[in-house]
Formats: sequence, structure tokens, C-alpha cells
Amino acid sequence: MKPRLASVAIVGTALVTAVLGIAAPASAGPPGDWTVVSGIGVSNIVEPGVYRTADGTLHVAITGTANSTDTIEVAHVSAAGNLTGRHAAVPGWSGTTADPDLVAGPAGGMRLVFGGHRTTVFGDPYNEGYLYYTSADGIGASWTLAPNTSPAVAGNTGYVSSGTGVTTLADGTLVTAYPFNSEIFFQVGSGPLQSFPTPACCAYDMTLATDGTGAVYAAWYSNGGVAGAQGTYVRQLYPTVGPVLQPPNGVTSNDQGMAMVTRPDGGIYLAYPRGELNKQGYALWRVGSGSVRAVPGTKGATHMAMSNGPGGRLWLAFRDDDFGLHAVRTNAAATKFGAVQKVKTPGNLTPYQIRIEGSTGRGDLLINDGERILHTQVLAGLTVKVSPKQVKAGKKVVLKFTVTDAGAAIKGAKVKAKSKSCKTNAKGVCTIKFDKLKKGKFNALASRTQYAAGSVRVTVK
Repeated sequence: MKPRLASVAIVGTALVTAVLGIAAPASAGPPGDWTVVSGIGVSNIVEPGVYRTADGTLHVAITGTANSTDTIEVAHVSAAGNLTGRHAAVPGWSGTTADPDLVAGPAGGMRLVFGGHRTTVFGDPYNEGYLYYTSADGIGASWTLAPNTSPAVAGNTGYVSSGTGVTTLADGTLVTAYPFNSEIFFQVGSGPLQSFPTPACCAYDMTLATDGTGAVYAAWYSNGGVAGAQGTYVRQLYPTVGPVLQPPNGVTSNDQGMAMVTRPDGGIYLAYPRGELNKQGYALWRVGSGSVRAVPGTKGATHMAMSNGPGGRLWLAFRDDDFGLHAVRTNAAATKFGAVQKVKTPGNLTPYQIRIEGSTGRGDLLINDGERILHTQVLAGLTVKVSPKQVKAGKKVVLKFTVTDAGAAIKGAKVKAKSKSCKTNAKGVCTIKFDKLKKGKFNALASRTQYAAGSVRVTVK
């Protein structure tokens, strides 16, 4: 079993709500810069929850352990990438799950869903082991714990959830699910606790999403080793429980919460690893469809995360088999991928859990390095093509450059080749004329505001 409980200890009765003093602002985290957004006591299984409020602030929920107790803090990151503060949402519990989830709350606020025991004192109203929730306004400075009589899921094994999933219905009703061994438990609002078994133990890494019709789907990984219990699975939970679906060749673990989102077209999209040890790479699957799209650069990769971007785009982030970190954005139809960006990490750290949030156009990227949660931003990359790619030395030549973002032409990109440059037109094209070139190779670099630069190599023979 792969438990998500951070720690358990005997403590006295804790306060229902508390506010941790705002952390001193750290350096900004725009593209290329990293900021530590967590407090102390982060273990390598901690998966941060994220939610962006209407003012553009990205809120990040993080479980930390100190003095044998757990506190879930919420860090606040501005749209520009600055850490502006951090507050305690769940202070000083004897144990909480390591993957708190943030979702929308009433009137522009937020709700944080988590599992745990507040104390080990007999009769404490929050030691049932349920999944609970606490609420805040859009600022996230003060949190109010919901009554234990109104839990997110009234399952007494929620405190050892193997990956909690949360979504909301159109009217704001919470829908929450979690796996425990070979059973999956879920609850819709204040409705009854429901569950269903998997064919064999164990299920992990639950994620929920609500499609355009209001139906709620769950995705999880199971390592049961028997038919129907080995690999990635998807199932409708609400308004009725549907059949269990498995995407094509989805037999490998994602090693964290499943990468599943709802796009503006109403469809639910899942990025999942294919084949044993992900030898075929990740695929993007619209749940229920008969085809998939390969995600470039992901053979052998692990720890995929995904988020919606503006206009139907998707942001994806993943760790390769050499522990390198990458990010890529799709086009507006989610049918093509842009240039895969290699994201430089500070030092030689190993990224464990990964999250990305892309609703502003940039990708806000979060990683767990085993001790901290760090944040940076990434830009969509430019793809550059040149014709011809090979030219003869000493001859006049006109090089035609085409600059795109996930297949879409980019107007106004500057292409620099040697000492010359040109600017792309509405078709993403520009040309540079050379009278004579010496034998060798050189790179042409394309740049544009709010994009990561792209390059292409020209060979002169």
C-alpha cells in the first residue's frame, strides 16, 4: 500500500482555525527563477493542491510536518510569479493526508479538502478519519473548518487516502473520492457515502473532473496485477456509476495524481503513460474516444501533470527518465503540441511530485524536491523551421524561416541568423538572403515577447 498520511502523533486539542503570519516576500519566480513557497517539514510524497482566484493569485496548499504534527499551509503567488504570503489553513493536526486539494468555494472563495485526525484524544469530533474541508474567501488569509458532521467524505479511512480527488458540480456542490486498498469511496455533497471495489488491491492517485454535461469522472491507477486491476482506469461516478474504462495500453503508473482536466469543449482529457515502464510515452486521450495523441518527448517519462490554459489550450509538465523537467503547451484545439521546453532546476535536485497551472497563458510550475515545494513560471516555446536546411558554401542563398506555436503561425517573431535578422509576417514567415556562407553549421534563433526562444540549425556544405 502507498499511504498518503504524513504523520500521526498524540497532541492536545487544536484550534479549529488559525492564521500563520504572512511570510516575508521572497524573490520573484518568473521564467528562469525559482522560489521556495513551502514552510518546513515537506516530505517527498507531498503533492500541492492549486487554485487560482479571480484576482490572478495562485493559491498553493502544502502539507508540512513539525514537532510530530501536521499543518497544511496555503501559499499565495501573484500572477507575476511573486510569493506574497503564506497562511495556515489546517494548523497542528496529529496527522493529515499529503495531497490537499483546493477547489472553488462560494462567492469567489476557496475550499481545501484533506483527510486526517485532528488529535488522538478520545471523543475529539475530528478524529473519525474522514475527509474534511475548510473554507476561505479569495484572499485565503483566514480559514473556517466545516463541522465534522458535514465532511467531504464520511469514510473512516479517509485519513490514509491513497490519493484524494475533488471537483464541484455547477451549483458548487463538492464531489470527493479516495481509494483505500481495493475499495474506492466517494460522496456527493451531503449525500450518503458510496463505494465500489476494484478487482484486486491496490488503487492509488485519484483525480476527479466534471464534464460539460455535469457528469463526474474519476481516474486512478491500480497495481492489482490481474485483469481489470492493472493500469490506469476511468469511471463515471455521478449522476450514475458507469462502466470502468481503460485507455489504450494504459498499464503504467503516473507516480502521482492522475493528469486529468475538463476542456472548454466539455470533454475530459487524460494524459497517461503507455506500455510497460512507459516505453511508448504518454498519450493525450479524450475520455471515451477511440484514439490518442502521443505527447512528444515522453518515452520513459514519469510524474505527468496537466492544466487548462487560455482558449482551450493545455499545459503539460513531466519528468524524464533522467530526472530532467520539461513543459509543453498545446494549440487551442488540443490536437497539436508546441516545442517541448527543458526547464532548468536549481542545483542537481530531483523533482518528485509536479504540478502546473496555466490559466494565465504562462505555466506556473511547482515541484517537490523531497524537502521543499518550489515555484517558477515557464513560457510556451517557439518552433522554428528553415528551408533549405542544407546549403552550398560560397553560393548565394535565401533562407526561408517559419515560426509557429503548436502549429499556429506567429507574427512579429524576430529571427536572427549570424549577423542578419528578419521579422515574420502574418503567416509566420520571413526570409534572409546570404551572398556567401562558409562551410560549417550555425543556429538561427527566433524570439518574441511572452515566448521561449526557439532555434533551428543550418548546415553549410
